[in-house]
Amino acid sequence: MTNSIDIDRDPTHLAAADWLVRLQSTDVSIEDTLAWQAWLNESPRNARAFARIEELSQVLRDVPAPSAVSASQIARDRYDASVPIKDWHQPHARRPWTAIAAAASLIGLTLTLAYWKAQPATNTFSTAIGENRTVALSDGSTIALAADTHITAALSGKERNIELIKGEALFTVAKDAARPFKVHAGDATIVAVGTAFNVERDSDRAVVSVTEGRVVVEPVSHFLPVSVLHEFKPKLRSVHLVAGQQTTAGSAGIEEPTKMESPATDWQTGHLAFHLQPLRYVLEDVNRYAPKPIVSASDDVGALVITGTVERENISGWVKSLERAFDLQATEEADQITLRAR
Repeated sequence: MTNSIDIDRDPTHLAAADWLVRLQSTDVSIEDTLAWQAWLNESPRNARAFARIEELSQVLRDVPAPSAVSASQIARDRYDASVPIKDWHQPHARRPWTAIAAAASLIGLTLTLAYWKAQPATNTFSTAIGENRTVALSDGSTIALAADTHITAALSGKERNIELIKGEALFTVAKDAARPFKVHAGDATIVAVGTAFNVERDSDRAVVSVTEGRVVVEPVSHFLPVSVLHEFKPKLRSVHLVAGQQTTAGSAGIEEPTKMESPATDWQTGHLAFHLQPLRYVLEDVNRYAPKPIVSASDDVGALVITGTVERENISGWVKSLERAFDLQATEEADQITLRAR
């Protein structure tokens, strides 16, 4: 029979709680992440403890805040958090839990104010269909946005966080070892210090291509540690890329690096190059420049494998070539062009 564990004092659970707090920081380093994964792999007990602490953290987020209390009730509180609440007893207090609730409310308010005060200002950049533009960040980095792209950028003295909400962008990162540059794109986070890389975010995947230096592409896990999920999804692990390599990241994990078959930045000069790509992904890219959206009428049409180049100024000619090459019919409707098998 297994003895119950006092997680308030158990060193493993205390360490797990410390890791959870550190990993929730937006400026957590690659070294911290690797050290956390090494700690998880030291013992199954570590992984179980972390999963339990993460579960408890989620439960606590759903607990409603205590009702407001008066200043006199707060003044009577003597709890200083030096011992667990369950071991603390306030002498002569007729309503100790009221005081505890007051202290929790006050601490929560203080932490909330500190959190928002520490958050960096966020800038939003976007482009319309058919529009490319380049923006400069305050740290000296530049971001070239492809058409129909939307990003947010939050920079402070400790962190550089970019979210690619949709579209495609080329990031030329100013070197700053103290502030890793992180691009969040769906199921992946791309981490760099000073380099250049292209990220294309489609509906259910992100394609990362490195043109200079190196980056780490990390999977995103919302509920359980990556090391735990890796047992069920072997591709759910970090991948290192160097110049000339690319990878694709999705919910199942991150693919092994492959050599880029064509320059990842061709889109900047009006050429959209594709190598053995399903048509449904090709259409997502082409539609960022198409006057009218092009859609596939069936999954079979969307699964057709495409290799070639689409000239941004001659998308209609490319559609005609698709009709000939794959025996398709393009039907122009009021709000879209539909590709069907003949």
